[in-house]
Amino acid sequence: MALYIGICLAVVYGLTAMTAAQADMKDRPNGKESCNRTWKLAQKDIGDLWTDMRKYWPSLINEDPFKFWQREWTKHGTCGTCAKNMSCPHKYFSLALELRTKVSIDEYFSAAGIKPSCHNGYTYGRFHTALSYLGPYVNLQCCKDKKRQVLVQIKIHFSKDLSIGCKTFEENVIYSYYKPCTKKSEIYLYPFTDHPHNPCS
Repeated sequence: MALYIGICLAVVYGLTAMTAAQADMKDRPNGKESCNRTWKLAQKDIGDLWTDMRKYWPSLINEDPFKFWQREWTKHGTCGTCAKNMSCPHKYFSLALELRTKVSIDEYFSAAGIKPSCHNGYTYGRFHTALSYLGPYVNLQCCKDKKRQVLVQIKIHFSKDLSIGCKTFEENVIYSYYKPCTKKSEIYLYPFTDHPHNPCS
């Protein structure tokens, strides 16, 4: 099994657990990413994590946060329950918050002079250098905003023991809704605001 976490600045975008078969899209019911649709997340499961979850794992589209977390648990969390550190909802969400702190992306961006901005972009190489401490197991993912390339997710691969990197099938787990950032144009890092779905309006 492998893990990957998507993070941008200090905000968690998701924590996904995958077996090799799932990474090959062979082990997903009806082609959908879920492992146990019957194990529902209850508010009491993460009651003591609520404050940190709202701050560090918010919904980026105007959506009730608990409904968003329910979907994350059903879609991704239930796939990791065979691992002791993700064997229940509380452990799964706690691990995501722990990994956010472990990688400290915002700290390294700041040290490299990369600051969130709606006006200034940075080269791919500058981002890559800032994240070199994570090794080669990092995938910068972008979306398009008009003609701009905007960084929306940094996907980091972990092995089951939480060491960075998963050599077994790392190429397969890179699949994502977002596309890899390219070196052809500058990459923008938009600020995280109270309106994350449209921060530069």
